[in-house]
Amino acid sequence: MDRLTAELRERGATWTEIAQEFRRRFRLNARQAFREAHRYTQERVVEEWKTRWPAEPFSVRKLGSWEAWPGLTGNEPPLAGLNRLARIYRCRACDLVDGEDHTAADENLAVTRRRSAPPALTGISFSDIKGILPGEPLTGAMPPGEQRDREFEQLVHAFTDWATQMNRRDVLALIGAAATSAYAAPSMDRPNGEESQRLTLAAADPSRVDEATVGHIEAALRHCMRQEDALGPQAIVATVLAQQHLVTSLLSAGVDDRMRGRLLSLLADIRRCVAWMLFNLNDFRGADYYYAQARNAAHQGDDDAMCSMVLANWSQLATWRGDPRLGVEHALGALAWAQRAGSRMLTAYACDVGARAYAAVVRRSPKSERRKDQARCFRSVDQAQRELASADESDPAAGLVPFYGEGQQLSTRAGCLLDTGDPAQALEVAATAAAGIDPSFVRNVAYIRLKTAQAHLALRHIEQACEELGEAARLARHNTSPRLVRSVVETREQLSPWQRTGSVAALDERLHAARLIA
Repeated sequence: MDRLTAELRERGATWTEIAQEFRRRFRLNARQAFREAHRYTQERVVEEWKTRWPAEPFSVRKLGSWEAWPGLTGNEPPLAGLNRLARIYRCRACDLVDGEDHTAADENLAVTRRRSAPPALTGISFSDIKGILPGEPLTGAMPPGEQRDREFEQLVHAFTDWATQMNRRDVLALIGAAATSAYAAPSMDRPNGEESQRLTLAAADPSRVDEATVGHIEAALRHCMRQEDALGPQAIVATVLAQQHLVTSLLSAGVDDRMRGRLLSLLADIRRCVAWMLFNLNDFRGADYYYAQARNAAHQGDDDAMCSMVLANWSQLATWRGDPRLGVEHALGALAWAQRAGSRMLTAYACDVGARAYAAVVRRSPKSERRKDQARCFRSVDQAQRELASADESDPAAGLVPFYGEGQQLSTRAGCLLDTGDPAQALEVAATAAAGIDPSFVRNVAYIRLKTAQAHLALRHIEQACEELGEAARLARHNTSPRLVRSVVETREQLSPWQRTGSVAALDERLHAARLIA
């Protein structure tokens, strides 16, 4: 069951689809299937219930009786209870009822289905999707690499704008068809004849691996990361795993010492990217495994900068998982390797993730220790700001952190202010941060919106909190990261005391339209 849930989620299946598969395979009723699909115990569901609705009594015995219904030992769950379970399981309340289906007796059903059926998406050619693509050519002279990046940005914006008007299945089907057609198109920017021959020869004879070969794989990895920033991890992780397989094969077959270090650094970066994508897929155990593998490869390659980057990302995972002390340890390691590498950019980033870890430590510290931890948090934030201001284009690791700039650094400061109990100041900083974050990093923009919403909520600005959270939800439709979606839903849960207000009702309509809540 663990493996089935993980595999289906990685393929993009919804909880409803997974529950249906659980019902089919394991002969469960609807309520049991949704709980098992999430891999929740009955005790875990009761804990989730009590966290959301502490004033409403609930117990394992009551849940068990609802799951046993309509058997002799069961009790029929009330509609209010089904609504709450639907919130926990992220489905519709009606999905939790094993009712009878008599729609086949409706004589107009076949007519309605024919009228409402979407056009078939099979066999779509490149010409069928030309209307979606940007029509204006790029103007002005520019290097080939810059032209490729700008064309990619145009394509992403065109698809994401169009995708908001389509349902999820149609989007996935058509983008899959478009990707296949684009790969077959003569104009696709793929390796030219010389590059293809070089890759083929390198795969057949690893002694032929040279700087150009490694550079091509690195460029492909950067391209995948750009896609992940814009669209989310689901469709990208398989491609990066294939790159890992290629580089591992080259290393195991043997390359000369001159290129072995480069390939080990590249392998570390690939594994780091896989870990980051698994993190955004909420697969924390998988991410932890790949970060450990990435660190080992970076050590073998004697790459100080890559060691720092891996540990900085790993720190963020540890803090997010609820172990901020381990987050601090990883951040301090990242700081040491960044300084050894002579990179101010990585030094700033290590201080940044360290500040987030210290802010989380503050929440768990006894009152007598909070002042010290809070001071450490803001010393790290201030150092990140100084190091970032001193960095320049010649920094040896600038390519590793293209997402990190003044806007992202201010976003961390806003988060630290929020975590340490100063929502008013956090709100001011968040406004500046939002204006400074590159919009192509969709998830980062969504998270500053979430922090803004949380600051408004702490100040009891309910209408403004709903507006910011709605904007974060809109962005979550573009970058379909389960981690981002979970953050949106959890922030919405904090608005439960204002459930009956017009602002929250309007927000729920937006979240429902985005398919983030039932």
